[in-house]
Amino acid sequence: MNFSYELIEKYKEVKGYTQDKQVVSDFTEFNSGNMSQIKKGNRHLTANQCIAMANTVGMDQKEALLKLAIEKSKSKEEGKIWSDIVKKISAACIAGILAAASLTGQVATPHLRYRR
Repeated sequence: MNFSYELIEKYKEVKGYTQDKQVVSDFTEFNSGNMSQIKKGNRHLTANQCIAMANTVGMDQKEALLKLAIEKSKSKEEGKIWSDIVKKISAACIAGILAAASLTGQVATPHLRYRR
């Protein structure tokens, strides 16, 4: 399943929709033909549709747009480059979180009991 269709399915779940036509009615530039093409993997969401759906489902907009870019890539090399960018951003975020945690002092860990 492609990212665009996965995002549509999450959107339907969050909104409580059971039919694709309910999603189509939420977006003026969307029609049932587009939906069918997205399901087949021949078409993708637009950036604006992706952002709106990401906001609704509680997904980070940047992450959603990066996944959309990977999906839209026209070659394996382009897709790999986008994937590498996502990995680098994720690694930088994790490093930042660890650095911030180290600055706050002690890291809370459960007390270990040893039996004698």
